[in-house]
Amino acid sequence: MRGRTMENFYKRLLIIGIAIGVFCSLAVFTVGQRLWTTTMLQRKLLESNICKIICSSELLSNSHMSLSYARQIQGLLPEGIKSDLKGLSLGDAHISFKGEPLPINLVLGTDVNMAELVGLQLINGRYFDLEDVAEHKKVCVLKSNVYDLIAARNAAHIDINGVAYEIVGIVSESENYDKSLGEGDVLVPVSTLYKHIENTSDRSELISQIVFDKQAYSNQQIHHLLQKNARTEGVEISNLKLMPLHYDEFRRNEAYLKEMSKVVGIALLILVIACFNIIYIATASIMDREREIGLHTALGAKHYHICRLIAREVFSCAFRGGLLGTATAAIFNTASNLSSGRFGFSFNVISLMAGLLLATAAGLLTSLFPAAKAAKLDPIAALREE
Repeated sequence: MRGRTMENFYKRLLIIGIAIGVFCSLAVFTVGQRLWTTTMLQRKLLESNICKIICSSELLSNSHMSLSYARQIQGLLPEGIKSDLKGLSLGDAHISFKGEPLPINLVLGTDVNMAELVGLQLINGRYFDLEDVAEHKKVCVLKSNVYDLIAARNAAHIDINGVAYEIVGIVSESENYDKSLGEGDVLVPVSTLYKHIENTSDRSELISQIVFDKQAYSNQQIHHLLQKNARTEGVEISNLKLMPLHYDEFRRNEAYLKEMSKVVGIALLILVIACFNIIYIATASIMDREREIGLHTALGAKHYHICRLIAREVFSCAFRGGLLGTATAAIFNTASNLSSGRFGFSFNVISLMAGLLLATAAGLLTSLFPAAKAAKLDPIAALREE
């Protein structure tokens, strides 16, 4: 009775040990998937030719510029380089369609190249042209998520602060879209933003960044040319910063990578400990059953019969432990994703298959040493054990 109780006890320990091992392995695997994709994204962000110029002050890391000053800076860039401006409305704009308010209040002002530079894909119509900007036309481009709200009613205009604006184009965010552009779902010419929506002069500081394609130039070359041209034109640029367009997203991903790397490190440590515990528990189970194994041998069981018996038992525990570890990992990953609001733990069909393969591998590997040890037991010495 005691032998059977101890045997069940060791089996439970073995199942729990393998479950912990599989759980930690899946944590490493699923977080690793996310780390890999994020690392690739980081590399892609850094390799982009699209850059931005922002204005910083002693109090603010990112302050705004006036339209007239931003135009001067655009003029300092090398000839042939495409650039654009990002201007934001000062307060909440009242945006409606046929008197019905729309659930957005931010208006974004740009020139003619923004869609191409930041990854806005034109679905219908056109983007702004030079005439729209020069004549402060009351036209707008809508993100597709906004247009979908009014598309059923064949909308050709929306109202911004009670004034009709013609919808000239519909755009959507491509996979290369720069999230730092903000939640501006209604875009207007930057000159229109100043004259009609904010009703202010070009000296008002509404421009948050200048976006441009550096083409074959390096950041150092662009910085050098800006300084050289600024000295020639007598423009002060000491408070400007040049950085990749996706720099803010890069910094967020960098912090996220550090956080997830800690998770992977802890999981790996626990995994190593769990592996040693699995082998120890399996071996202790064999040692506790020396008399039973000796009896099997004395009755004619061959070495491979003993190995198969022990391996089958360990493998059965490993499979059950693997299922338990996989199920626990699935619950943990889902709960973590829901609580954090981001998919840091990429649990999917590949992860499920990996969990079952890990359980199988754990069963095979951890059964080898105990099975070999059991097969070498001296049946006579084993039968003498109390």
